[in-house]
Amino acid sequence: MLNKRMAVFFLSCFLFIISCNEKENGAGKKNSENLQNKTTQENIFSNNSIEKIIETFSKKSRENRVRIGNFDKLVYENKNYYYARINSKNDAIYALDYSGISATSIFLKVGKVDGANLGIIENMVVNLIQVSDEKIKDSEARVIYAKILSNLGEKELSGLLTYANKITYGVRIDPETSEFIFFAKESENENNITSIQQFKLENEEGKKANFELLANSKKNKK
Repeated sequence: MLNKRMAVFFLSCFLFIISCNEKENGAGKKNSENLQNKTTQENIFSNNSIEKIIETFSKKSRENRVRIGNFDKLVYENKNYYYARINSKNDAIYALDYSGISATSIFLKVGKVDGANLGIIENMVVNLIQVSDEKIKDSEARVIYAKILSNLGEKELSGLLTYANKITYGVRIDPETSEFIFFAKESENENNITSIQQFKLENEEGKKANFELLANSKKNKK
């Protein structure tokens, strides 16, 4: 009788230990998967700090031979931005729209697009796409851009593409001024695009923004 009780006791202990091990293994596997997902997503711009995105911009721009200036902070229409001029084109900037310490979208804005600068603009777009997702290669970025252009509307001249990385890329061209905007964000909501359209750039030696932009920039530095 005693031996039977001991056998039941040891069997119960054995089953308890197995159960605990299974739970630990399950938790370990889940933590491993979460860590892997986190590591995988670090290539996406919105999962990184502003400092990291600016660092990536500098790195990719050097690799892609797109000369940019330093990023400056400003507040425009109650929204937070960092922007940098593209030295190779006086009427072009890159900008980050952010909330807290994370960027919600990144932009390329060119004052005017025409047949003479299509190649230059494509290179600047490719650069931005590679900043938005560091795993995207040059050829893949050009395919993304080509797909968006193929979907442009005849009247509105705008198009969107939500890619496999869950980033929404888009183009908007003003039919009257030929102003060009390319953006990358995590959703198809274009509400933030309207503010970037108000950025006005002067061509005076390609070094100065307009009075309003400079005024806002100076306020933030005080």
